[in-house]
Amino acid sequence: MSENMTKQDSIEQKCLDFIKNNLHKEACFGLSDQQFIQLEIWLKSAQLNTRSTKFPDILFDNGFIEHFGVTSSSENKKGAQQVRESNIFKKNSEVNFLKNLDNNEQDELVSNSYCRAFEEHSYINIKNSIQKNWLKHIESYDKSIDSFEHRIFLIQYLDANIETAITKKNECSKIFNAYRISADKNLLEWIYKFKEKIDYLILINPISFSLEVIKIKNIPELLDKEIEGIYAPTIGFESHKFHGVKFPF
Repeated sequence: MSENMTKQDSIEQKCLDFIKNNLHKEACFGLSDQQFIQLEIWLKSAQLNTRSTKFPDILFDNGFIEHFGVTSSSENKKGAQQVRESNIFKKNSEVNFLKNLDNNEQDELVSNSYCRAFEEHSYINIKNSIQKNWLKHIESYDKSIDSFEHRIFLIQYLDANIETAITKKNECSKIFNAYRISADKNLLEWIYKFKEKIDYLILINPISFSLEVIKIKNIPELLDKEIEGIYAPTIGFESHKFHGVKFPF
């Protein structure tokens, strides 16, 4: 197995473990008590697909879970801007530190810290990312020769740069430090079109300990609620710290 596939398997297993350890009824929308119990049973038995390069990513009894990541950063053909810029920043930080270390005296402790502000994130970016990746994985589902009775899309929000305020009439707003799809009526209405293909969506953000499960056929129940989701970007910073000592060879 390639290094990339091993890394991807590790990510999918961590996501599955996060759901198993944090699933609770209050995080579920449009599920009956019996459906919630059934979901717990599916998740308990779910295992990574041993055919790592094949659809889907995770299997359980007569069902699947397909995982994909989304971002609130801007994207192009090369991927998310934040990932690219973070990789460049990390590499340059390491090079600068090693250069400083080499220019210092032997046995002298050298400490350097490097920091940068993340680029601007937006609700439009994460909405576009979800729709783009959803369609991509719907295409993979359509091409699959296997038949599944139970079908779940697992969406992992990779950043922590969007907050959500959920407002209800005559009630104080609830603030969440993550993107919350259960209040995103425009996107839920779009996802509802796929109700005959996908049964559940699960959105997680382990960074913010956020978890939502939605029964797609019951999305109209969420659309009828008098709530509104307001989304705003948060300022983020990335830093790298290095400590080292130069020894004689």
